[in-house]
Formats: sequence, C-alpha cells, structure tokens
Amino acid sequence: MAMIVCSNLQRSTAFYGGVLGLKQRGEASVQRVEFDLGNGVILSLYAAGPGFSVRAGSLQLAFRVPNVDALVNDARLAGAEILQEPFEEPHARVAVIADPDGYPVQVGTRTS
Repeated sequence: MAMIVCSNLQRSTAFYGGVLGLKQRGEASVQRVEFDLGNGVILSLYAAGPGFSVRAGSLQLAFRVPNVDALVNDARLAGAEILQEPFEEPHARVAVIADPDGYPVQVGTRTS
C-alpha cells in the first residue's frame, strides 16, 4: 500500500480518479479513499488531521499511461501543475505533474 495525506480529500480523489483514471476501491469515507492499483496494491488517500500532515516532495508515484502527451494536456485542462513537460528517456516518454497538494506524480508511456 502507498499512502498519501491530502489537504482536501475530495479534490485529491478527483485528481487520482479523474485525471489519472485510477479505479476507486470500495466506498469512500470522510477520512480515507482507496484506489486499486492491481495485483493487490492499493493507493490510500487520507484526509489531513491530527497525526497526518501533508509533506509534498516526500513521495513520488509513477504510473504507466497509454499516451503521456494526451494525459499531460488533460491534466493541464483540469488545472494540474505540470512540473516537467513530456521528454524522452531510453525506453519511455515521461512527464511529471503535481497532484493537488504538490506531490510529484510521474507519468510515462513505454516506447520500446
């Protein structure tokens, strides 16, 4: 499981579910939302509160996507900050976008 603390759980749920297209797992609560990443891996979003604080930059998630350029364009239209525009790596085209709390999220499309 990966866990992210969010300043606005509803806004972050919209980002991970809407912008990144992750599938929500079960019912959301006021404190937590879970996304199924496949193979038993879960991404849990927690509302900030006592004992849970936002620490942007302390975690970087990466997701493989069908078309990184299209996703970056969609993210920009949804108001997400683009931290690094798409660029070529040896086996993928990647970019880095920020989630609503500033956590960097790498997205990439395999090229070979």
